[in-house]
Amino acid sequence: MADVYKILILLGAVVAGSIVLGEVSGQFSVQNVSNIDPGRYHALGLFNNDHPSRKRLAVRKCTSFNFIFPLKIFSTEEPYFCPAVFISPESLLTSALCLRMLQRPDEHPSSHMFAMVDREEVFFYEHGRRYVSKIFVHPKFEEEPAYYNVAVVKLRNAVRYDRDALGRSQVACLWAENRLKNPQAVLGEWFEFQPEQNPSFRWLDLPLITRKECSAELAKLKRPVPELNQGVQDFQLCVRESRNNGSLARFCDPRSSGPLLTTLGSTVYVVGMPTVHIDDCGVEVEVFNRVSHYLDWIETVVWPGQE
Repeated sequence: MADVYKILILLGAVVAGSIVLGEVSGQFSVQNVSNIDPGRYHALGLFNNDHPSRKRLAVRKCTSFNFIFPLKIFSTEEPYFCPAVFISPESLLTSALCLRMLQRPDEHPSSHMFAMVDREEVFFYEHGRRYVSKIFVHPKFEEEPAYYNVAVVKLRNAVRYDRDALGRSQVACLWAENRLKNPQAVLGEWFEFQPEQNPSFRWLDLPLITRKECSAELAKLKRPVPELNQGVQDFQLCVRESRNNGSLARFCDPRSSGPLLTTLGSTVYVVGMPTVHIDDCGVEVEVFNRVSHYLDWIETVVWPGQE
């Protein structure tokens, strides 16, 4: 996996199985989303000094030699951010539930939301910021928020330079198949949020596990997760906690999570988007929704009118 880190600057955050999660204690809808507990929807608090098929379209748009910058979406009105990833020079893929924490219903996102990357030369102006132009939320998000927790964010201006000096693209490819060819996934996320401290960023190598194994972990839950009131579906995938650099990264800790990635040769793919955070430390798995399940919708939003 050492080669992965040479290729990637990864972006950086529940369980899979075929069973229904028992009796749900209270129904869940987008009306339940509030800033009382933003960590459940992968919005991470931030200290103020850092606040401000091979023929299908997605496959044809893929640049096989790429890498990814850590990217955050902010609001000038809220002390949180949402992790995201470039999927075109002007489009970002992120969590719709997280954006709900940032979006004010009476304000257009362009008035207060912007994306920020740790490498200023990517945006080349405004200290690494680029303002949001429009947000597209999956049409099924309102009725099934955790299962369709995906949004495309359009930037006001495209990235000025979409390749580095080595010719690598900073845009992630979208995995178009249900079957994965790599048993390992990679997750870039922010963690260790403390008052008056900026969160740290880390890379996690995580093993993909079967739905049966996820179900076994799910059985350990002390109480059902209302956001996953339909159980875990076949369009989801699951990863297990793993030791990285000698320490165990706990999914139950405050963390951003983010798009789940995998590599194939020199190509970085987005394979999954987060569902919700589980704060039960007896459960060692996290569930993601497969990007391939949303791909038809993503293509029409990112590349409208193209076939």
